[in-house]
Amino acid sequence: MKTGVIFCIDDEKIVLNSLKTELKNAFGNNYIIETAESGIEALEAINNLLDLNYEIQVVIADYAMPVMKGDEFLMQLHEKSPQTLNILLTGQATIEGVANSINNAGLYRFISKPWHTNDLVLTVKEALKSYQRDNQLKIKNKELIELSTSLEHKVKLRTQELNNKNNLLLEKQHEITTQNKELEQYRNNLEKLVKERTLELSYAKDKAEESDRLKSQFLSTMSHELRTPLNAIIGLSDLIEGDSSMEDILEYVQIINKSGDHLLKLINDLFKVSAIETGKEKVILKDVDLAVFLNKINESMQVYQKHLGKQHLGFNLSVPSDYEKLVIYTDELKLKHIIENILKNAIKFSDNGTIDYGFNICKEENKSQITFFVSDKGIGIDQSHQDLIFNGFTQVNGSFNRTHEGVGIGLTIAKKLVKLLNGTYMGRF
Repeated sequence: MKTGVIFCIDDEKIVLNSLKTELKNAFGNNYIIETAESGIEALEAINNLLDLNYEIQVVIADYAMPVMKGDEFLMQLHEKSPQTLNILLTGQATIEGVANSINNAGLYRFISKPWHTNDLVLTVKEALKSYQRDNQLKIKNKELIELSTSLEHKVKLRTQELNNKNNLLLEKQHEITTQNKELEQYRNNLEKLVKERTLELSYAKDKAEESDRLKSQFLSTMSHELRTPLNAIIGLSDLIEGDSSMEDILEYVQIINKSGDHLLKLINDLFKVSAIETGKEKVILKDVDLAVFLNKINESMQVYQKHLGKQHLGFNLSVPSDYEKLVIYTDELKLKHIIENILKNAIKFSDNGTIDYGFNICKEENKSQITFFVSDKGIGIDQSHQDLIFNGFTQVNGSFNRTHEGVGIGLTIAKKLVKLLNGTYMGRF
């Protein structure tokens, strides 16, 4: 049970002590008598008492106090503890102050100074009785509300129970009807489902066989591509000994280096595919000057042409005159990998003619888009095989007697990198 508190506030210590003494004599055995010399001090003390589960039943406050008048204090108190009964004690209160206390602070009584002890005690006693009555009424009202709520809840539950049983009967009847229809439908559709399942199994079988074929082809191709440089490296390494001339050794070393580079590129491509597939390939964005970027690629491709002995091929870089100083925000290394991969394919599969590459600016609906292109006069790819070249580890000609080396993952990597950079890959062959 909460402990009751009678709280007195007055800025005159003599008055405060007198109030406390008289109230203690009258109510000290049943109530705690607390005091404060200002409204601010009283509010802080009352907050602490409320936190400690005390009931502030009656407050007697002087009106004429510094900093915070009695009516201001009682209004703030009323917000914190609206059930507390407030008594204003003063001989200097204005009509406005009293009205303010009545309208906004639930003022219970007004006692003039100097007060008579019997009047004070009687007023507080009646206030305490009123507080207790109000509390009892609240408790009774709460109990009645809870009882009413409980009865309503029980009625609702019972009504719901009856409705549920009725609905259950209807559902059972409907369920029987539905089951009969479903059985009929099941009988009608069973043959269709069997046919569909048979087709699915046949498709899955064909797909599994195709997957096994592609795996076998990949393993054969990979084995061939790995053995070729490894055989060169191992075989020529054995020759670099004994009576080999310096000229022969230099030639062997060049071939070993070339084979090692080929082997390293193959392994790097495999790691690149694995990193993209597992989401470990990170995008590093920065400003890229397109003119500088494409010129570096141009220099690199000229070296690649010389390496393949195809310096006779024309190689033209095309940049729109209005965009010679264009700067884009992208991953430079990934964009370089994409363009160089396509250019190397163009050089590798072209025996004559000219390779044109560069970019265009397309404007649609107030939005600009950069389109990179590579155009060549190479061998081309039949339309029926154009989707095939984007599958990993796949070439149009996967036989060992083909004229061009590789395991068929270059365009796969390029397409995946385009997607990683939120671009669109459009192939025309």
